[in-house]
Amino acid sequence: MILLKYTDFLDKIFKKINEYGIDVFKFEMDHLAYTASSKEEYEKLKTEFTKLGELKSENLVGGRRVGVYKLFKKLPYKNFLISALELLEPENGKKVFSGLEHAEFVIDTGFEEFINKYPNLPWNTSHIKRAEFPRLKLDLGNGLEIKFHLDSILNHSALS
Repeated sequence: MILLKYTDFLDKIFKKINEYGIDVFKFEMDHLAYTASSKEEYEKLKTEFTKLGELKSENLVGGRRVGVYKLFKKLPYKNFLISALELLEPENGKKVFSGLEHAEFVIDTGFEEFINKYPNLPWNTSHIKRAEFPRLKLDLGNGLEIKFHLDSILNHSALS
């Protein structure tokens, strides 16, 4: 099952968040993202994901398919209720392992203000000015990432 160990995944994410001193508890944890290891696996996982939620959109983002699913039942974790899952097809030519990759939070400030609150972190700001679904990213190591954006993924049509 895709989500059997989602709490273990989030425990690892939150261990790093705590080490970095980022306060995320006042934000919404919008969604979790799962990366497929191949195009074929992406197709198989789509069937599994439709058992967990309704497909809200599937778009090409950066040359790969990204499916967004609104969960039938929100996933609880600490004081969060996660309402969506994102299924990512691997980028062409990129070798990835199948599994949960990142968690995303909706912040209540602008990106610059948020970065200024944590100025010593190695922020990836390459997507904060893009037209579709701008976001801020932080690589936590070991294939883990957290991302911050300004609105729910369920409110957008071109995502990731």
